[in-house]
Amino acid sequence: MITLEKKEHLLKVCKEFVDVSKVVEISELKGGHINESYLITMPEVEYTLQKINTHVFRSPYGMMHNIQEVTDFIRKKIVYTGLNPQRGVLNIVLTRYDQTLAIIEDEYWRCTQFINNATAYERLDDPEMFYEMGRIVGDFQGLLDGFHTRILEDTIPHFHDTAYRYDHFLQIVKLDSCDRVKEVKEEIAKIKYFSPCFSYINKLIEDKEIPRRVTHNDTKPSNVLFDSKTKKAICLIDLDTVMKGSILFDYGDALRGGASTAKEDEKDLSKVTVDLRMVEAFTKGMLAEMKGIITPKEVANLFYAYALMTMELGMRFLDDYLDGDKYFKTSYPTHNLDRAKNQLKLFDEIIDKRKEIFDIINNIVIELGFDKEFRFVDKHPSGFLNDKFPTGFKG
Repeated sequence: MITLEKKEHLLKVCKEFVDVSKVVEISELKGGHINESYLITMPEVEYTLQKINTHVFRSPYGMMHNIQEVTDFIRKKIVYTGLNPQRGVLNIVLTRYDQTLAIIEDEYWRCTQFINNATAYERLDDPEMFYEMGRIVGDFQGLLDGFHTRILEDTIPHFHDTAYRYDHFLQIVKLDSCDRVKEVKEEIAKIKYFSPCFSYINKLIEDKEIPRRVTHNDTKPSNVLFDSKTKKAICLIDLDTVMKGSILFDYGDALRGGASTAKEDEKDLSKVTVDLRMVEAFTKGMLAEMKGIITPKEVANLFYAYALMTMELGMRFLDDYLDGDKYFKTSYPTHNLDRAKNQLKLFDEIIDKRKEIFDIINNIVIELGFDKEFRFVDKHPSGFLNDKFPTGFKG
C-alpha cells in the first residue's frame, strides 16, 4: 500500500518524465532484489518508474549509458528486420531535459515504457518456455553482434570476477563484523576448497581464448518478458548489469536459476537438485540462436560456467549475510544464509551430474549440425574436472 506522502513524492518524480495530470494510478511492482519499481498507469500508456539503488549501482549515469547504447543498437537492428521495436527492446523515457535520469531529493530515478500484454515469471517449470528463454538470450547476442564492448563502462567492477569476489569474501570472514562466522564454518570451508578454479573464465577472456561480449549478467526468468498469449519470449529486461564479459556468465547464471528444482531460498535442501530437462531446453534454445556466433572454446566451457556461477552466487549470499545483509533484499534474518546454503547444495548437484550435462551439450551440438570442432564427445570422462574443479569435498 502506497501512503499518501509516498504518492505525492512519486508524482513529483513522475513530473520529470510525463504529464502528471494524466496519471490514473501508481502501484508498486514487487519481485526485484535491488531497485524500487512502480507502474505508472495513464489512459493510453503505462510506464515503469524505478528508483536506483545507489549502494549497488554507484555510477547511475554509467549504468544508463550502457543501457542506452545497447538498446539503441538493438532497436536499429529490430527496425531493419521489420519487427516491432516497442516490444523487442526496452525503450527509455527521457526527462523533460532529455536526460536518462532525474535526480529528486538526492535520489536517482529512471523511466521506461511498460510493455503491455507481456509477463515475466519468477520461475519457469515448462521446458518449452525455458527453451524460449534460451532462445532470447542467444538472440540478445545475435542482435549485439558487431557491437564494440569498449563502448561500455564497468559500472560494477569485477561483477563476475569470482576470484576477486573470493578475496573480498575472505576479508569479510576475517572481519566477522556481525559475529556470524561461527555459524557457517562448513560453508566457508567448501568455498575455500573450490577457490583454485575461480579465476578460470576471466583468464580465458584476458588471454583472448574466448571473446569479450556484451553480457546481461542477470539472466533469470523474471528478467525475460513473454508474450501473454503465445508464451514466446519477447526480450530481456532489467539491463542494469549490462557490461562487457562472457556469454558463459549468462549461460551459467540462467541455468543456476532456471534449471534448479527449487527456489533459490528453499530451506529443505533435499528438494534442491538439477532438472536435466531444463538444462537441455535452455541449451538448445541458446545454441540454436548462436550458431555461427559462439566459439568452440565457449561451448567447451558451458558446463564449467554453470557450476562456477552457482558457486559464485552462493558465496555472494554468504558474504552478504556475514556483512549484515547490505546488498540483497531480505525478508527475514537468515534469508541470505538460506540462499547461500541452497546454492552450495545446487553446486554439489551440478558436479554430481557433470557427465549427464556434458552429454546433453554434446548431443545438442551434434543435433544442431555444428562443425566437428565443437564436439567434445571424447573429452569428458568422469575426471574431466580434476584440473579445474577439485572433487571430493566432504566438509
